[in-house]
Amino acid sequence: METFLQYGLLAVFVALVLTSFGLPIPEDVSLVAAGALARAGHASWLSTILVGYVGVLTGDVIAYLLGRRVGLHPTGWLARMFSDHHIERILRFYRRFGDWTVVICRNLPGMRFPAFFFSGATGMPLRRFLMLDGLAAIVTVGVWVNVGWAFGDNMAEWVHVLDNARWILMAGGMALASWVLWTWFGPKPKIDEG
Repeated sequence: METFLQYGLLAVFVALVLTSFGLPIPEDVSLVAAGALARAGHASWLSTILVGYVGVLTGDVIAYLLGRRVGLHPTGWLARMFSDHHIERILRFYRRFGDWTVVICRNLPGMRFPAFFFSGATGMPLRRFLMLDGLAAIVTVGVWVNVGWAFGDNMAEWVHVLDNARWILMAGGMALASWVLWTWFGPKPKIDEG
């Protein structure tokens, strides 16, 4: 929180952009801190919303553009990180949910970068990506900045509670996502017709 107090909305913007690349400060914590800054009078509420929104979208578009640039080339670095089988599973997820994958993954920690990378790599138009991600980000940014605004007076206590809840929610979300993926994409039992 001291970094946010010292550098203000610039620190919030940088943290939000770097979150897409694995910065260990979650997006929600940065947005809550931004709301607390506004509550304490270090920034206006509107500028906090705008900086949060632009920071979130900038990080997401960078992930999208990396996917567009690198693509799913069979000899590229993505192929070295993931097997063809894994890439096909991710593509099936996109085929099943279509463009809504962007909206769904916008709110799943750890899923943003891969989902946005694949959006670019599979050729989703940038305008479509921005529309879907932008609409989902309006909700995300609005909720977390307003949480920071509402509870800004007790910020240190709430960041601690939020951090603990984030790990619990992330573990539950990952378990649910694993179950869904296994159910939809895992091996299907063979039915004996004899």
